[in-house]
Amino acid sequence: MAIIAFLAVLIFTVGTVANAAVATKAATYSYTRIFYYREGRLARESLFTYPSSIDVLAPQSYSFNSSGKLSGGINAAVVSFAKKNKIKIMPLVTNGNFGRAAYRAILDDSAKQDLAINALVDEAKKNGYWGWQFDFEQMDVFYRDKYSAFAAKAGEALRKNQLIFSVAVIAQVSGNPDDYPNDLWPKTIGVYDYAALAANSDFISLMSYDDPESKGPVVEYAWLKRVLDYSLKFIPNEKLSMGIPLYYWQWNNLTGARIGIGGRQGIYNVFSKHKVSVNYSADMEAAYLTYWNRARQYTIWYENAKSVAKKIDLIKKYHLHGFSAWALGLELPSIFNVVRNNKY
Repeated sequence: MAIIAFLAVLIFTVGTVANAAVATKAATYSYTRIFYYREGRLARESLFTYPSSIDVLAPQSYSFNSSGKLSGGINAAVVSFAKKNKIKIMPLVTNGNFGRAAYRAILDDSAKQDLAINALVDEAKKNGYWGWQFDFEQMDVFYRDKYSAFAAKAGEALRKNQLIFSVAVIAQVSGNPDDYPNDLWPKTIGVYDYAALAANSDFISLMSYDDPESKGPVVEYAWLKRVLDYSLKFIPNEKLSMGIPLYYWQWNNLTGARIGIGGRQGIYNVFSKHKVSVNYSADMEAAYLTYWNRARQYTIWYENAKSVAKKIDLIKKYHLHGFSAWALGLELPSIFNVVRNNKY
């Protein structure tokens, strides 16, 4: 009897440990790290230095013209390096230079849409891309349904060819046009039907930056949470990739005007020329520095490891798809200390 009891306890213990191991494995969560890319020395330097911190490289390097013709390309050395380091390539395709003529011509003509979509499939197969992201901007709200229909059509075709399809959308805080200054809703923001676009894409990259109400950082933390809360009403959490800005905004403290935008090279230049005071705002969850030049004080709000870590905390809290960071080469190298591990 003692032996039987011992075996029973042993079986129970082994089973419990095994179940715990399965539960732990099932509970492991990982998010996807997408970095936008624009060709340049600093961007390439970041790519070649930190490949293990990048899951998807998203070059903004293709566009459609008013005929639906696709143009653009990616540097061969960049493509080769990404593939060698198992980084997926998902180029962005834009409506020309965010021009109105291109999107209107395409969205009003199904034949041009077919031409554009077929070109995406052919180009992706030829170059071994993972998929595509639509980055159509500066569109009138009148084209909201037409854009959603075009995205659905593109998504279906790309998935049939084993390609990923995603859409970049400008951040919204509500569906009320009055909540946006300067006619932003009808001219820029209202065109994105979050629910429709999410239903017909693999994921959505939410451009949760360029906070239109901010007088400080590119994205105020309270505004970011407001954007997420609203977006998650329409976009499933596992399909939402949160945008993270890697650039700074510069302000003239005397006039209150925003006078500049830039990346790490600009910050390095300020440190080399001026006496700088470095600070961090717990309310904004953003880093900032101040300096004087010709009797005038200036402030630069930027992202550092601490502020990016706070944003990643939100990604983990909501179990989001991951982040989409704009753009590689603008960041401070310290941010890679917090994005290196994407499994929790």
